[in-house]
Amino acid sequence: MIPEKAENMNGESIDFAGLIRSVFEFKRTILIAGAVGLFLGVLIAFTTPKEYQSTSFVLLESESGSSQMGQFGALAGLAGINMAQFQNGQMALTPEIFPDVIQSRDFLGEIAKEGFTFVTRENQTITLEDYYYEERPSNVVKKILNFILSIPTTIFSWFEAPVPMSDSIANGRETDTEKPNYLNLTGKEMFAIGELKKRIEIEQKNNMIRLNVMMPEPLIAAQVNSRVLENLIAYVTQYKLSKQKVSLEFIEERVAETEKKFSEAQMKLAAFRDANQGIVSQRLRTREEQLQFEFNIAFNVYNSLSQEYEQASIQLKKETPIFTMLERAAIPLGPAKPNKPLILILSLFLGLFMGIMLSVYRILVQKIY
Repeated sequence: MIPEKAENMNGESIDFAGLIRSVFEFKRTILIAGAVGLFLGVLIAFTTPKEYQSTSFVLLESESGSSQMGQFGALAGLAGINMAQFQNGQMALTPEIFPDVIQSRDFLGEIAKEGFTFVTRENQTITLEDYYYEERPSNVVKKILNFILSIPTTIFSWFEAPVPMSDSIANGRETDTEKPNYLNLTGKEMFAIGELKKRIEIEQKNNMIRLNVMMPEPLIAAQVNSRVLENLIAYVTQYKLSKQKVSLEFIEERVAETEKKFSEAQMKLAAFRDANQGIVSQRLRTREEQLQFEFNIAFNVYNSLSQEYEQASIQLKKETPIFTMLERAAIPLGPAKPNKPLILILSLFLGLFMGIMLSVYRILVQKIY
């Protein structure tokens, strides 16, 4: 129950009932504000393009991490190889960073270049980049606000001096000899990437991945969902295998080096024995033992590295990530956006609320003056 009167910190009484009655004296203002809010809600609800959501579920199966270098031990140390240091520098690509991968400009840039057949464009096959840049889907209210807000920027751009660029960048391309480590995105590409960021979401719980894609047509939503998932799987697989391939190539180089040393030690020992057959000398026996010792070390290291190379080859196959499709992307039966009843209710509520706030403001102004 709301008290009719209350005292503030200064001991002055506040008549809540009188304030409410005074507010309802401005019921015309409240009704007009509510009508305006409802009108804007109708514009937003019935001019916002439809969006269809397609969802897919994937399970990422990964084996527990085990040392891919196996049991190297002291024999690898004899060759001067610190495999532990090499191994510790690796980072794992976990599902927790999949949302960052999906929202990256590199990833979305590839999706934006994909072509799809749009029914609303008379079955024309165009890229998502061209579609969003040409259509610029939005409701009337947002378009009007964007136009008004862009007026100052447009006026200032008339008086700004253009930024000088090289011919290759101005043409939107790089020369064959240049391989820059940066992106040279156009305004069209940035706009398309921004639109895709709002429509592609990924959620993960442990190894469970949920991918949601919103698109202007139901079939396109399912197709884009499938394509995003394919690109993500290819990205993760390439990342995992590339690190294993680096390890495999490293071991392969060491195998080649130790094989060369083993062959040299073997030839030295054979040449010494051929040149000293039938000669009895302690110095020559000692020299033969030294060559035999070098040969044994070279053989042991080479044999260990050869076995390690085979293990790394097997590990390369084991480390390939396995994605199990729990639920494929389906063509949605109805639009997910806009939610017209919710938009109308919120618009009416906000309109009435603004009308009440305006009435309270007018009452306070009358009491002050």
